[in-house]
Amino acid sequence: MQYLLIIVLVFISMLGFSQDIHFSQFDVNVTSLNPAHTGVIQRDFRVANNYRNQWGSVGLPYSTFSVAYDMNILKQKPFKKGLSDVGVGLSFSQDRAGVSKWSQNQFNLSLSAIQEVAKNTKMSLGLQTSYAQNSLQVDALSWDNQFVNNEYDAEAPTRESFASTAKTYIDLSGGILLESRIAANQIFTGGVAYFHINKPAYTMFSNDKLSSKLVVHATYETPIGNSLSMRRIVPKFMYARQGKHNEIVLGALYRSVMKESSSHTTFANETYIDFGAYYRFNDALIIVGAFDYKNFRFGLSYDTNVSKFQSATRGRGGFEVSLTYKGFLADNRTKLKKT
Repeated sequence: MQYLLIIVLVFISMLGFSQDIHFSQFDVNVTSLNPAHTGVIQRDFRVANNYRNQWGSVGLPYSTFSVAYDMNILKQKPFKKGLSDVGVGLSFSQDRAGVSKWSQNQFNLSLSAIQEVAKNTKMSLGLQTSYAQNSLQVDALSWDNQFVNNEYDAEAPTRESFASTAKTYIDLSGGILLESRIAANQIFTGGVAYFHINKPAYTMFSNDKLSSKLVVHATYETPIGNSLSMRRIVPKFMYARQGKHNEIVLGALYRSVMKESSSHTTFANETYIDFGAYYRFNDALIIVGAFDYKNFRFGLSYDTNVSKFQSATRGRGGFEVSLTYKGFLADNRTKLKKT
């Protein structure tokens, strides 16, 4: 059974019939979740990194890496009527899978216009253009012609030829985002994004088109108890549909605030610990933990597989780590003096 699954996974990776990369910590590289997230930050800029490793339990590890930078380049303080903030972002992602080292490398440029539409409420419109390449390495694969007298000979000629082992394409995506600070410690963020608007041809052996993808997501942070509570709950939701494939992630984080931020200084940032779980429907239970200190946030998660694939994975899914840094280009607020 295990070897059959390995063959199927190799076949899928070779043909390139794969959907977009995804992370369990889907709200770290937020420009890949929704281009409208670009520049929507309390600081001036953000650097975010994810790394994920999965399916090692069936002998064919898949690794996924991403790094993103975004900033607000026309930040109005405060918002001026008729003028918008402008966000710009650059990101790179790589997905590598299976014996064929099937890889997807993608560079993204994101732009957004951010406008205050009501008191403490911002709306952002974002666009993203991407340059992507799918490729594979055929040298590591085994073929029928290399089995001689029922024995495998790696030196035997494969008699296989490929016109190309790489495919490049341009991709277009867009989205809309709403962020509302309902109260001091009560924040709602939600949006809708639409990826692969132009449905580019992306496979190496056919003219298959990349299906468009719809993403709907929401996060709500609220205190537990009174509005000044240092304990908070942060429910999160993400729905994605691409072709015939659906992904639903639902869960919540418990947040324990150890130090509150200051609106008067860039040197007194909020410090807190997050712990919780998400459920990816019909696939995995995800345990998540994170530590936010000063401008840094470190996250760690692990997927426990609960799908029919569990017989091969024995419940072991994916390990994921993330690191985010948010900073200021210039400090224009007051540093607290030691007493």
